[in-house]
Amino acid sequence: MSRQAFLRVFPGVMVAMFLAAADQTILASALPTIASSLGGLADLSWVVVAYLLTATIGAPLYGHLGDRFGRRRMLLAALSIFTAASVACALAPNLLALIIARALQGLGGGGLMTLAQALIGEHVSPRERGRFSGYFATVFALASTSGPVLGAYLTEHLSWRAVFMINIPLGLLAAVLALRIPLSASPKRGRFRPDFVGAILFCTAIPLLLFVLTSGGHRLAWTSPWLVTLTVVAVAGLVLLGWWERRAEDPLVPIRFLRVPAIARSDALVVCFAAALFSTILYLPLYLQLGRGLRIGQSGVLLLPITLSMVVTSAIVGQLITRTGHVNIYPRIGLTLAMLAFAALAASVSRAPTPVIMALTMLVGVGLGTVMPPTQVTVQVAAGRDALGTATASISVCRSIGGALGVAITGALLFAAIGGSDDAQGVLRQVIEEGPASIARLTAEQRAAVATHLDSAYRVIFAVLAAISACGALIASTVPKVDWEERG
Repeated sequence: MSRQAFLRVFPGVMVAMFLAAADQTILASALPTIASSLGGLADLSWVVVAYLLTATIGAPLYGHLGDRFGRRRMLLAALSIFTAASVACALAPNLLALIIARALQGLGGGGLMTLAQALIGEHVSPRERGRFSGYFATVFALASTSGPVLGAYLTEHLSWRAVFMINIPLGLLAAVLALRIPLSASPKRGRFRPDFVGAILFCTAIPLLLFVLTSGGHRLAWTSPWLVTLTVVAVAGLVLLGWWERRAEDPLVPIRFLRVPAIARSDALVVCFAAALFSTILYLPLYLQLGRGLRIGQSGVLLLPITLSMVVTSAIVGQLITRTGHVNIYPRIGLTLAMLAFAALAASVSRAPTPVIMALTMLVGVGLGTVMPPTQVTVQVAAGRDALGTATASISVCRSIGGALGVAITGALLFAAIGGSDDAQGVLRQVIEEGPASIARLTAEQRAAVATHLDSAYRVIFAVLAAISACGALIASTVPKVDWEERG
């Protein structure tokens, strides 16, 4: 791209992506204050879950509509919904109103992530997308990392409502910058046939599946009648969705993409990547605080090695893809490195000093940082220009499902490992449901009840994450080479 073209396209999509990524984590530090202000501590987790569920639903909807009616137009629509919902969040008089507003905000946020990536694919040649995918991964990691810090600062010095109000100037800035992006020259032609049945099935099955994965083991027992029923309904919905989308004239989720090996295997690779990443980010601070006695701030700082190493590696891999044309070799090598680092953590977690643990997690970040740029390039090129939005949305959905699956597996292993101690299980449930801030309220006896069980639990957890990384490396080795002659 020329310098002028770069400055017209890149800033708008980057601000939009920063908004979407930061909003997934910015509330982490503000939740205890929201609970004291609005009450409803038992349902507080729904402030986060509601956003994630609707963002997952929104990703394919916006991808589909963007392919049809223009991606810049739909990006502006998503920004409007996101900004208006942020105002509703800031003005929420009670917890129920805040949860509803967060769900609406997620419908906008899901479009921001998908359309930002699709717009780059629309205006950038396939070979150049590697470099931009590295930029995307950098912005995503920085936004996810800075979100809790920004949320804590705004909550402490202003109010928890300022966490949402800051989205208004940022949303307006993103909209102004997005207006500078050139309009698509050739959106899909032909009469649009809305896939209402597919949308209903998707909006039913995927949220239920995510709820089952994130609730099983601590909110509800895996064998509880409610959870079993929801699981059956979710699976039935997915089966019906696959059956219907094969027959729909203009499907919301084109099943034909799953017949393309490059897309199907890249999506499976993203599931493994997200399972390893989100499990580590969520449960490593828990171990550092409960198992090693670190303060909340210290454990947050000790996440920087994994996030910063991901940022640097993603940027480097994006540049290498553009310069060399090689794509799938990087996640194969990277996930092998992550597997070895997780295996070393499993072997040494109980006796290694904290700096060694941090060095190993930095290697995990290096390995995981090799995944997103290649998978984005592979999926977009394989799908063709006309289906950029839909193809990009498949990555977003797989990232959400993989993250939920990894967290569910890790949480189940953690509770199983301390199953012999009711006191330890009670403490873990309190921490997971109320957030990291609840750790400061634990007594010395409660901390001791958990600490004695954590080392054995985390040995198993890191071993499982090593296996997941190995599975991802195996999948990466089967992804076909990218054909740089893009269709569409």
